[in-house]
Amino acid sequence: MLENLGVGLKQSKFQIIALLTTLALFLITNHFLRDSALGFVPTLFAILIVIEIIGFVGLEVNSGAKKHGWKHEIVDTAIALGIAVAIWFGLCFILNTNTPISGVVSCSMLPNLQRGDFVIVQGASPAAYSLQMTSVELSSLTDDATVYYSNKSETIVGSIFAYCTQHVGGEMCSAFISNPESVIEQKGAFTYKYERCELNYSNGDRKTEPCLKSVTFHEQEYLTNFSNDVLVYQPVSGDLFSLVGDIVHRAMFKIDITDVKGGNSTYYLTRGDNNPVLDLQIYEYSRSLGNHPVPDENLRGKVIFRVPYLGYFKLFISGYLQEDSQCKTQLGFSHVN
Repeated sequence: MLENLGVGLKQSKFQIIALLTTLALFLITNHFLRDSALGFVPTLFAILIVIEIIGFVGLEVNSGAKKHGWKHEIVDTAIALGIAVAIWFGLCFILNTNTPISGVVSCSMLPNLQRGDFVIVQGASPAAYSLQMTSVELSSLTDDATVYYSNKSETIVGSIFAYCTQHVGGEMCSAFISNPESVIEQKGAFTYKYERCELNYSNGDRKTEPCLKSVTFHEQEYLTNFSNDVLVYQPVSGDLFSLVGDIVHRAMFKIDITDVKGGNSTYYLTRGDNNPVLDLQIYEYSRSLGNHPVPDENLRGKVIFRVPYLGYFKLFISGYLQEDSQCKTQLGFSHVN
């Protein structure tokens, strides 16, 4: 028995070393080759990690079945799954959330969270700008936007940033791209002001692009605040972000609503640290899809701890093998709290 245990530990040690070595090769090649013609190499290592995980699990099951029989192996597997489920529900109870762990899929939270980070989530009220709104004011946040520029105005669906990103040309977009500070966007109860942010590329290039400077509500101006908590939330069903699953972004606003019947509800507005605008302002015209304020019941919790790189295993198994183009850029903001 001790001999079998020793063999099993050696096999497990070898498997862990193999996985960590392949992950290290992925990280190294991704760092040095991402901007070259060999940019596909990191994806090959990501695929190899998936193959290793499936292969090692298959070998363990097959080895156990040969030694003790399939009936015994099925029982052992069921026990292992039961322990895993028990640990999961234990974490859910301790951390007060139904999603106690998550992985960072994109680079929208650079530099504070990296793609591949493994994050621990706690169900608790997050720190954010606190606003009191009526239900009518909340609903107005997804109305059409009126854009004021060069002593003119134009009404659009979505936001000025989303519109000019997906539509080429036009006087309004020319004014926005050349001088974003001169453009004001009125969208329901919010007034958006823009500025020019520095866009730093991983290959050393630098450019600038328009980005959100502040949000004004009831004559109070709110700048981006990177000291607010980072949230994990489930997007509203049917929203643009619902197509990609849970989102890990920073809370910008916590909105409390009191309706005429005395009921209370809470909503959140979020933004990626590496995104030029709020999630609420992102709109895809080809699908006619945007995002809504996040209701409290969709909140998984706030991020309280992160483990670098460990989340890559979850990402690769889930099919997120390639990083997006945003991983090669990082925004620099001039006005933040």
